[in-house]
Amino acid sequence: MSNDTDPYTALHRDRALADILRDVIGHLGANTGLVYLLADDNHTLRSEIIGGAQPAIYVMPEHIDIADPFATSAAYRTGNVITAGFRTTASSPGLIFASRVPFPYSVIALPIDSDNGRLGVLTFVWVPPRTHHLHTRDIAWLKNKIATLARTLDTMAGHGVDMHPGTKPALLPLYQRTPTPRPGDNTGWGLPDYPGSTEVSFMYQLHQLAAELNEATSVGDVMAVTRHRIMTPFAATAFLVHTCKDGRLWVAGHSGYPTVALRLLHGAAATFHRPDARALHTRTPLFFEDRHTLLSSYPHAVDDDLEATAYLPITLHNHPLGVCTLGFPHPRAFSPEEQAVAMLMMDLLGPALERATLTENARQLAEDLQKKLLPRHLVEVPGMITTARYIPASSTEGLGGDWYDVIPLPGNRIALVVGDVEGHSIDSSIVMGQLRSAVRAYTTEGHTPGTTLTRANRLLDELDTDLMATCCLVILDTTTGAAEIATAGHPPPLIRTSDGTLVTPSLPPGLPLGINPDTPYITTDLLLTPHTLVLLYTDGLTENRPLDADPYTHSLLTPRPDTLDHLADHLIEYAATQHTHHDDIALLIADYEGSQPGPNRRITDIHFHRHDLNAVKTARQFITDSLHTWGLDNLIDNTRLLTSEIVTNALIHADSDVDLRLREYPDHLRLEVHDTDPTPPIPIPITLTPDANQHAEHGRGLLIVDALATQWGNTPTGRGKTIWVNISNHP
Repeated sequence: MSNDTDPYTALHRDRALADILRDVIGHLGANTGLVYLLADDNHTLRSEIIGGAQPAIYVMPEHIDIADPFATSAAYRTGNVITAGFRTTASSPGLIFASRVPFPYSVIALPIDSDNGRLGVLTFVWVPPRTHHLHTRDIAWLKNKIATLARTLDTMAGHGVDMHPGTKPALLPLYQRTPTPRPGDNTGWGLPDYPGSTEVSFMYQLHQLAAELNEATSVGDVMAVTRHRIMTPFAATAFLVHTCKDGRLWVAGHSGYPTVALRLLHGAAATFHRPDARALHTRTPLFFEDRHTLLSSYPHAVDDDLEATAYLPITLHNHPLGVCTLGFPHPRAFSPEEQAVAMLMMDLLGPALERATLTENARQLAEDLQKKLLPRHLVEVPGMITTARYIPASSTEGLGGDWYDVIPLPGNRIALVVGDVEGHSIDSSIVMGQLRSAVRAYTTEGHTPGTTLTRANRLLDELDTDLMATCCLVILDTTTGAAEIATAGHPPPLIRTSDGTLVTPSLPPGLPLGINPDTPYITTDLLLTPHTLVLLYTDGLTENRPLDADPYTHSLLTPRPDTLDHLADHLIEYAATQHTHHDDIALLIADYEGSQPGPNRRITDIHFHRHDLNAVKTARQFITDSLHTWGLDNLIDNTRLLTSEIVTNALIHADSDVDLRLREYPDHLRLEVHDTDPTPPIPIPITLTPDANQHAEHGRGLLIVDALATQWGNTPTGRGKTIWVNISNHP
């Protein structure tokens, strides 16, 4: 075993290499020096020692192929001194150090030739590029130093020291070189008068960025970290992150960027007339110290009210992913150290953005799947009013298996179903869809709730899945009020009687579906009186507690709710404020009106395809014909106008099929428009500028709705939303 007193070890070899780096960097004022040794594959030069100041040493290439078009490779291939990047003296044409280095530089590479052959290359880098080529005496001094080094290495090789590189380079931080002050150096990074302070301050922010990006689970999280750990440390007032898809740049996140500029930049073609697109495609950062410099190169650049701008390409596996733009309100220089740390930050941002995007894509896939499995809209039958909510869990693991359903049955009967497949995955959603179809099929065949759950349990066992599920099924005869209920490990429904009493039926709980294929499920009979509310829900609403265990539920339900939608909204909102939203929530509320006849028995609906050019015209005629048939001609004008606005918004902004439903009540008319976009509508004031008015049509339409409707609101359904409007029937 060798020790420190033995002068012929790999450690002593590396000390000799480090000494020459220190001498050259100190004598010639280079920023960084590298020793490359030939690997045992005979075609790769691997770095053994990297010396210099942070952060530049972190962007130096760790290995270079001898066939690459780099100065280092050329020096090894030719055995000559190779220079590149010197501004006034001709250097080797077409040669650079490495395209990975994110700032302009000068480089000189010298081969290490010994009696035993060419061992590697010494490379030195100057940032910014040197104005003049090295003097002849400096070149001679360098060659003499390398010749002395080669003799030392020959002696060591003769004593058995391996001249191949190790598995990792050794880093040699050198702060003793007195830097030449440059514009942009003093930008708040560390204390410039203390050697190493600025450099370590750069690396601190880089470390913090890496730590916070590791915890980011969504694109929104990544953008928040970008603002905190990239925009703010650089003292930028705006940032904008684009991702590239189908030849266009799409805004993934921004802060402080002018709205007008965002509209012009979002979705624009990624052509080379744009600086951000050029930075992306060439994978080369672009830094513009003022607006004049930018416009001299890109005269058609979007006016963003910014002065200095940095365009930083975001890559992943050396492929362009996007570009991050940093904006500054005043002219600003960018020091080489800032340029280096900015690109190191992009190296971290790329994988984090890709990971978050994949996570959101998987979640979107699960969400789209679940949307298809949930009911498109709730079936309305005489004597029963229903509303439902589906709220996915706040986690990013994917949607779960909660579902609800309303199933019309012969003989004025209706089935209400709420269920929950365990887990949060696409598998949970798939099993949920199979169970929902089974429960719907068995119920439609005429089976009781107990028999339906018994058969669904056997089916789940035959599916050979490890997942179990809970379910509550209620079948109600709306002419008599007779209800049949069965549960499989699920919370029983909460019933509010006509006098305000809250009742939780005592039901055999039953095992969850999927545990024992031979489990029988029992049907319990109840009799409901008119004006009774039935609330079915999954445990995400209550965190495994009965719904009526909370005093808030009593205060909410003791007086009869004005509308089922308001009741559902209050329950969801309260659940979100009382506990962390770890599980999906499915809520189904039914109002049993009773069997008495009346005008509230009149219901009609119509469906429109999303690309139906005549949909709005047809909807207006549908309203006219329906209300005239019902003898409500006095409501035609306002209802037609409301219908036009809501259906138009749904077709344009949701870009989906649209369902329109009209239902009469004793004192009001209810209009419902359903689409598949879950984004709630927001009415906005009429603006004054022509540009803003161009983008405000949707908001102005809702202001009309707000003015003409007695009440209106938005109901999330799990497959989108329903805009509902109540119109007073009083003369």
